[in-house]
Amino acid sequence: MFDLHSHTSLSDGELSPQNLIIRAHSAGLQCLAITDHDCIDAHLQIERGQITVPESLDIIPGTEISTGWENQEIHILGLLINQHDQPLRSLLQEQQQRRRERAAQIGKKLERAGICGLEHHLNILACAAPGRLHIADFLLKQGKVTSKQQAFSKYLAKKGKAYVSAQWCSIGEAVAAIRHAGGVAAIAHPDRYTLSRPRFNRLIDEFVEAGGNGIEVSYSNLNPDILSNLARISREKSLWATAGSDFHSPQHHWMDLGRIRRLPEQCAEQAIWHHPRWQIFARPVEQ
Repeated sequence: MFDLHSHTSLSDGELSPQNLIIRAHSAGLQCLAITDHDCIDAHLQIERGQITVPESLDIIPGTEISTGWENQEIHILGLLINQHDQPLRSLLQEQQQRRRERAAQIGKKLERAGICGLEHHLNILACAAPGRLHIADFLLKQGKVTSKQQAFSKYLAKKGKAYVSAQWCSIGEAVAAIRHAGGVAAIAHPDRYTLSRPRFNRLIDEFVEAGGNGIEVSYSNLNPDILSNLARISREKSLWATAGSDFHSPQHHWMDLGRIRRLPEQCAEQAIWHHPRWQIFARPVEQ
């Protein structure tokens, strides 16, 4: 079993990197990619020996970069990356700074609404890439909302009182940094963006033109027909096919580690474990 898309508490996941690895091992995974948003800190902790990884579990270095495209937020996975590549690390540092600046602007709007303390809340978190989910947690703990959904609808979504638009890097910048680091740049969960079919096709074409070389074909809660279509795109566009749950929390059983369908036979030759760099990090995969 394998899972090439997961998150820890260093971005917006619930589990620490160590506990994520323990859960992956308990689930019988042989390969796990940790792909925190705009962050590679979990992999640096593993390298420094701060996290114990069982011998039976291979870890793929990765990240998930937020980008802006036609007023849409598009996520680009970077897999099989060299975590010491300086252009990639510089871009991730810029992305983290953008996150902090956005949070500060949201904090000022909340203060004008009489809600103080966001900066302190974020500063004490063991998180390298704070986002709106962390702010929703803050509002929930403050008793200002009764759910994270209400936090977004009342404060953080586009029509919310404290909404601030994100200023992400472009798809081209994300792809260039990932490719410079030797990695596969893959569009994450392609069917979750609110796009018409013509715009979706244009997204794929522009992604490929920018040097994108992968696509997430299989992931949690994916309609079989969409899975088949994504496999077709992978084959026709010669994109590496990847698969992952997008795990964030043990409470989300429908997105638990390893809960993904097999890659279809039609894109078997494009499976990311056939990439030349795979053998650097992991053993051969058996679906």
